[in-house]
Order: sequence, then C-alpha cells, then structure tokens
Amino acid sequence: MDLRVVPVPAGGLPRCWQGPATAGSVLGVRVRFRVLGPVEAVDGDGRSLALPGDRQRALLAALLARAGEVVSADRLAELLWADDQPADPSAALHSQVARLRRALRPGGGDGLLQTRPPGYRVAVDRDEVDAGRFERLAAQASTAPPAEAVRLLDQALALWRGPAYAGLADSDLARVEAIRLEEARLAAVERRAEALVGAGRAGDAVLDLEPLVAAQQLREQPRATLMRALYALGRQADALAVYQDYRRRLAEELGLEPSPALQDLQTRILRHELAQQDPTVGLAPAGGRETGGLAGLRTRYLPLPGGPPVAWGVTGDRPELVVLPGWVSSLEVLASGRDPRSSLLDRLAAELALAVYDRRGTGLSGTQVTDFGLAASVQELGAVVEAVGAPVGLLAMSQAGPVALALAAERPDLVAGLVLFGTYASGPAVFSNPQLRRLLVDSIRTHWGIGSKVLADLYRPGASDEAAGHLARVLRQSAGPEVAAGYLEAVYRADVSALLPRVNAPTLVLHYRGDRLVPFAGGQQLAAALADATLVPLDGAYHLPDATDLPRIVDAIAGFVRSLHRR
Repeated sequence: MDLRVVPVPAGGLPRCWQGPATAGSVLGVRVRFRVLGPVEAVDGDGRSLALPGDRQRALLAALLARAGEVVSADRLAELLWADDQPADPSAALHSQVARLRRALRPGGGDGLLQTRPPGYRVAVDRDEVDAGRFERLAAQASTAPPAEAVRLLDQALALWRGPAYAGLADSDLARVEAIRLEEARLAAVERRAEALVGAGRAGDAVLDLEPLVAAQQLREQPRATLMRALYALGRQADALAVYQDYRRRLAEELGLEPSPALQDLQTRILRHELAQQDPTVGLAPAGGRETGGLAGLRTRYLPLPGGPPVAWGVTGDRPELVVLPGWVSSLEVLASGRDPRSSLLDRLAAELALAVYDRRGTGLSGTQVTDFGLAASVQELGAVVEAVGAPVGLLAMSQAGPVALALAAERPDLVAGLVLFGTYASGPAVFSNPQLRRLLVDSIRTHWGIGSKVLADLYRPGASDEAAGHLARVLRQSAGPEVAAGYLEAVYRADVSALLPRVNAPTLVLHYRGDRLVPFAGGQQLAAALADATLVPLDGAYHLPDATDLPRIVDAIAGFVRSLHRR
C-alpha cells in the first residue's frame, strides 16, 4: 500500500509525497504528525484528528519526542499525573492509551501506538513527523550549492507553525526535544543566511539576520554572516560595528572575548582582505595569527588502561602546561570560543604550549563512564601528564583543584608546579548544603541543559536569561545528563585536605574576592596550607576569568610557568 503525506497548506506538511512503504513503515498508516508548533495528528486528507483531552495530547507529545523508542509506563505516568498519581497508575495509563488509539484510528492509525515492555512507543517513519522532514531537508541543504540550499531551507523552515511542542513542552521529554529542535531551527536560519550571501543575495541576508542578531545577541555565527553580508554590500563600517557590539556584549554577559575565528574575520574586514577569501560561508578557521592560539590545537587519542581512550590536544611542540578539564567540557566547544575558559586558554596558548583533554564520557571522549570518583580522575590526569612528558605544570580551575592537588601529592615526580584558579581542597566543606546538592544533581538528570539561572548566576552574578542559555548549551554539548550528574556527585565528595602537607610543588593561587560559587576563603586556605604558594587576589564577583582581567591573569600564569624552568 502506498503512503502519502497529508495535503495541507504552506507552512504545514508538504503537499504531496508518494512512494512504497519502507521497511520501517507501519502498513496502512496514513496519519501524520506535527510537532513544530501545536501538537497535531492529521489524516490523509489533511484534516486534524480530534484528541479527546489534554492528557491524550500530552501522552502523544511524550511518545513523539521519543518516536520509535519505548517510553516506560512509569515515566509516562509521572509525566501525565506528576505528584497527583491515580490509585492505579498502570490502569489509568492503559485507559489513556486506549483513548488515544481510538482517536488516531479514523486517520488510519491502527497499529501505530504499540505496547512494548516496559511501556509504549509510537512507530512512525521519519517523514511521518514534520520534525523528521525538517531535519532531513536541513541535512540535504548542508551539502547543497548556495541557491539549492536556500530552496531546501525555505521548505524546511516553512514546516514551523510556532514553538516546537507548543503548549506541551512542560513535560520533561517534550521539553528537551523542543529545545533541541529550536536549536536546529536557529542553525537552519543561520545556514540559510550564509547560503543567501553565497548566492549573491547579501541584501536579503541582511534583512533576515538583523532581527536574528537582535534576538540572539550572544550567538556568534549569525554575527559573522551579518558582517560578511554587510561587507559584501560595501558597508565596512557597519560590519565592524557589528563586531564591536558583540565584543562588548560578550564581555559583559559571559566574560569572554570573540573567538579567534571572528577576530580574524574582523581583521580581514579592516584590511579589505575579505574579497580575496571565499565570502560564502560563516566562520572560517582562524589561521591568520602567527601564534595560533587554540586554533592550532592538534587532537589525538590516548589509550588508557582499564577503559576506553581519552581525547587530548596540544598547542606547540612540547607542552609546558596541562589544562585539566572542567566539570564537563569539550575540546570542540573550548576551541570554538564558547566555553567560559576559552578566552583565557586562547591567550595562554599564544604564550605557552598547552595540553588539554576531555575526561571520559565528555566531549570527544564521550564513552561510557564506570567510575566517576577522584581516584579515577587522578589516574586519568597522570596518564595525560606522562604522555606529554613529565614534569609539567598543571592548570586546575574550579572543581578540578582536588584532582591536581591529589596528583601533586601522590606523584610529585610528574608535577613541576600548580596553577589553581577559583578552586578548593574539600568539596564537602565548600558545598555544605546537602539538600541543595541533591536538588542540583536531580535537576541535571531530569532537566539537563535547560538553562539553570541559578547555576549561571553563580558563575556570573546577574546573568541574563540569554547568558544562562549560552551556558546551558555549552554544558549540553559537552556531556549527557547521567555523566554530568555522576561527575557532580564526585565533586561534592572529593576532599584532599589531608594531602595538602605532602604537596611541595610551587603553586600560584588566583581567586576572585567575591566568588559566590567557591568563596575566596577557599583560595586563602590553599595558599596558607601549601608549602610554596603565592596568592593573587582578583577583584570581582566572578568564578572564572573575566575578559577585563585577562591581561593580568595571563601575565601571572605565563610568568609563573616560565619561572618553573629556572628552578
């Protein structure tokens, strides 16, 4: 039997699509689904199928958010009734599923909603959901010539009728999927603008990009494309103004500097060199600076005993400083300039040869983690240091402090010196509220990467919603929820206070006086307890380096590391 997509108006599903049922199709199914806007089910003639109640619509949204996967009955019951569970949740859920099946039957939905232990699933092909078709068109556009990419992306973006899962994105499954789809939509809008420039339609690109940049002020890619489009129109001053506005906002909101690639783009515009480059894409690799920075990061994999390898990268020939990873971080995100530490490390890489790595389960080392504990992290760090060539300096920021201190105490032959920024020795002493700890860990497991204002405020007091969203994207792109929660629990448990008397390596301690995440007292205690430590206080209420302080911080760290070679 042939399947056909519903004939609906522009902005909905495509007007015609015919072809034989694929192996993954449910034979006889003609119902199609829309989630790029209000959640709807439509029949083969494009008529919306009436869903009997809000719970059926929420149930359908949850199943479509995990289309093709089995969602457990317990999870579905929790989503539908939350804390007000019925006396018999299993029977109540079965009743809701039966009602949803009856509602889908007029559209040819027999066999589409399936019972599979331990719950239920909706069996649909990719093109039977508008989100699947959107992603297929966007993927095709990514490799198409500019004019064809514009056409494909026009079709893809026309499928959107409002926010994804509109009105139903308050359930966990639908919320996470809605965030992912919204990110994909923004990427498609950005890619369309790039294609417009490439197709010789810079004026149209500017019309699309100016409102996008105004609404998404911390996104770098649309800024880069807007700069290129304005330059193509002969508006060099306006292109440079876009850069300066972004530089100011980025520093105020996130304490960062523009990425090396965007800095190079600005330089080429200033020098009128952009016409010699290909102006049809967004950010090009930053190869213009002789020093290279993080743009020169060379990534490889390091085999480790008892587990999968970890990804690590180096700048320069012989690394002088090993940079410990963040709570969860990614080499790709770090090199792109979006990580809260990116600007510092890019500047340091212009002064020193660095080695950075992704801990197991994060970034390019995204494999299963069996041990989140301190000892496993210390062993991992030791293997990286040995591969680099010990002894070497260590740069540990925030939660990485206990790992670096433990290695310095247990393997002094590997550590030439320590740079400790905004860190501490005892997790239980710093994070002393058990209820708050449990709340944050549970929130990460169930609402990962949604944009915790609380977390963003700790890093940057007064952080805007957009800054919180930026941080959320960085975290979400660095690790999954179970890995992030596992490492956070390990952060709370780690305590190396008893090891401090055994640490004899020269140490530079930098700490903001107003740090709300790790109080300044943590840095003072480290400086007092370590045998050879120098404390550099910084003024401000930040946790990680602020853009305005980067020259001073880089000079202090680079000078300290160089002094290690003279000892």
